[in-house]
Amino acid sequence: MVVLVILGIVAVVILFQLYNVLGRKAGFRVEDKALGVKPDDFDTTTKLLDRPGDATRMPNLEVLKTRDINFNEINFLEKARETYEQVVLAFHKGELDVIKDRLSERVFSTFRSAVSARTGPRTDTLAFVDPPKADIDTVDFTDDTAQVRVRFLSELAYESPAAVEEPVPVTDGPKEELADAAPQPAKKAEPRSNKIYKRTAEFWTFQKGLRGQNSTWLLTRVEAAKA
Repeated sequence: MVVLVILGIVAVVILFQLYNVLGRKAGFRVEDKALGVKPDDFDTTTKLLDRPGDATRMPNLEVLKTRDINFNEINFLEKARETYEQVVLAFHKGELDVIKDRLSERVFSTFRSAVSARTGPRTDTLAFVDPPKADIDTVDFTDDTAQVRVRFLSELAYESPAAVEEPVPVTDGPKEELADAAPQPAKKAEPRSNKIYKRTAEFWTFQKGLRGQNSTWLLTRVEAAKA
């Protein structure tokens, strides 16, 4: 009987020790701490998801890339900016023949009429203060023709020579003063110039046929834009 009691006590002690060891949680377990997204991380993720990509903002741009495999917006904008600078300077000088191959017939005719309406050759010079800024505004299609409208922002400097102030010669007075004044050479007046700065914002539409392999982009429309 005593032996059974002793065995029972031992069994209780062993079970108690097993409970203390196996019944506790050992180490770090996932369910011990609820997983969540930090507010900052959530806001950043939401902004990334909500941010419209180029395809959403301008879906026709991706369509243009599929229809014209050689189209690249970076190269296109570089060529458009180059055309913009050349056309603006050539139009100012009235030298339209050098840019004729970049203009549609309607635009060339309009520019030629404007140059012909001038009362005389321009005496001022024109220069860009900084390289103009350019970005694609819209992309549209008409059958097999693509139209890309580009927004240009630029600052132009018009410089014109000012009238030279000539010294007024002495024509009347005592003979002594005239004699003293005659041999003295007149001072050479330094020419001065006047500069006028003007900021412009314009939409230029370029057009290209998508069927021909040798088609080029031509300027087909110029309109004012908001700065």
